[in-house]
Amino acid sequence: TVEPSLPRALGSQPFSGPDIDYYFEKYFEHYHSYMPVVRQRDPNKCYESGNVLFWTIMLIACRCYAKNELVLPFLLENVRQLLFSAVTTIPLSMSSINALILASVWSFPDTRIANDPTAIFSGAIMNASLLLGIHTGKGHNPEFCFGIFQNNFTDEEAGYTWAGYNITAQRVSTSMGLPPVGCLFNQAVQNVIDGNTSFQVPSNFRVMLECQKFSNRLSKTMTVCMDETRGVSLHIVEQLEEEFDAIRRLICSERSDCLDRFNALMVQLEIQTYYLLPLPGHHAEGLKRNILRAYTTAQTVIRASLDLEQQLRFLKHLPQFYFRNILNATCIISKVVRSSYRDFVAIKDADQSITDAIAVFRGCMIVETDLPARLANILESVWSARQTKWHEEPVSAFSHRLGANVSFDCIRRWKNETDEARPKSQPPPAEGSDTAISLPGADPLANIDWSFMDDFDWNLDTNPLVPVP
Repeated sequence: TVEPSLPRALGSQPFSGPDIDYYFEKYFEHYHSYMPVVRQRDPNKCYESGNVLFWTIMLIACRCYAKNELVLPFLLENVRQLLFSAVTTIPLSMSSINALILASVWSFPDTRIANDPTAIFSGAIMNASLLLGIHTGKGHNPEFCFGIFQNNFTDEEAGYTWAGYNITAQRVSTSMGLPPVGCLFNQAVQNVIDGNTSFQVPSNFRVMLECQKFSNRLSKTMTVCMDETRGVSLHIVEQLEEEFDAIRRLICSERSDCLDRFNALMVQLEIQTYYLLPLPGHHAEGLKRNILRAYTTAQTVIRASLDLEQQLRFLKHLPQFYFRNILNATCIISKVVRSSYRDFVAIKDADQSITDAIAVFRGCMIVETDLPARLANILESVWSARQTKWHEEPVSAFSHRLGANVSFDCIRRWKNETDEARPKSQPPPAEGSDTAISLPGADPLANIDWSFMDDFDWNLDTNPLVPVP
């Protein structure tokens, strides 16, 4: 039996026992199932094991269920400090590691693409997990118990934490277009996937882990390809698709649910995204056939997101990595429709997909200046004003961004277009500003957040075969 929560205070802000019970209940009802690494549901015991995890759970619950408008910004400011302080602590405790995992899954609402701390968190989790022996999937492991490094956690805590780390680390690298660093899908992970553990693991979590194991293999393969060339062989991508189709048939059986199918769909889109990075001298018809398949998958992702919202109230609670997948799907649709392939797709259906994507972004919004809100504004503005056509094939100029290539390529193109439309007299936004500037009489660009676009003001060595306007 869980005892009523004791009152707690963070800085000068007190939280009553009933309020703490309310927030913990909301967390475990709406968020926990997506990343079930926290094995202690009792708020009192959670606080005793480490207050960083306790307050991180409170922050995540307050994303949608804050009892007043002051709670979320207060927790955001103070929990951020706790988490960054935890990163510098040696050794990290199990509760601090789990707090960093959760903060990587549900990132700070005010995070920008240019200053996302999840890669830093991922590195800290990896080092701490290896030093404590969490990667063995075992607790109380004497081989990793010396001096200040004491692993007094259980096998269950180690198994869930190591699996959760591998999922989040892979999603962070994929979302940022980086080679996978520190993801060790070892035997301890395979035991969780296969159910060969002394503790029960939900099937959803095992399916997500299986999907990210394949995503990790995909990323490693493509990293090698990009080191050698500036493109990917069509046959390599097709082979990876075939291999994942076999896995997909196993994990998406009749017993699988909508979230299992969505996780598999995410990997399918990740694989097909690499069709937009062809080798020089590629076969035009083969390229068109496969990119149009990726386009169809991207439309399916958008529709599936809305379906999940109807079934699970998905959008307000979704992990950040799902949002980045949805953004990738949206960029593929935009890129195809504005390319030389435009005549091969139904424009009405494309318009509906973009309208749905804007609805998805707005459904994900936690605060008015967060990433989903700003992306919804820029997409709505750019799509309404779409006058520029990219007449070349819809291939990406950002080959070293791996699976995130199309997102970075597309957003950079949006930036170039909006820069041309930006009034010359418009002063540059203050550094770090998240204020969307209203431009009277300049619709449909009235809601563009110029500071968001300035995140993409980079000088990059793009593929000379693919000119960026």
